[in-house]
Amino acid sequence: MSKIGKLQPGWKAWVDSRPAVIQVLCKQLPPNLLYRMKDTDQRVTIVSYNEAGTVTVAVTGEFNLVDFEREVFGVSPDNLEECDLPEKGEELGVTQTPEETLQQINMLRALHGLPPIEETLQ
Repeated sequence: MSKIGKLQPGWKAWVDSRPAVIQVLCKQLPPNLLYRMKDTDQRVTIVSYNEAGTVTVAVTGEFNLVDFEREVFGVSPDNLEECDLPEKGEELGVTQTPEETLQQINMLRALHGLPPIEETLQ
């Protein structure tokens, strides 16, 4: 198990004040650990907990080599497992510029008949 930070003061009190489903998720998947999504083999961090019994995770260049960073919602806890930090010397980071990411998004939007996004991604 790889701790990526400390739980904030007041974490336990906050968890105890949440609905039961959130309490279970928080105990099962604390936000200070690193996880691997089983279906993509990417390392992720917890962003939020959902009352539907799922979590939102961040896929970042800090722990992966990715084209672009993103958040993925609706992830089942069964699809996550605790994992180790990247190996020393492992290639990490983001390969696309924000402009390239926007271009890729607009290409996909066009394939689905949607208008392009005009603003830049930051």
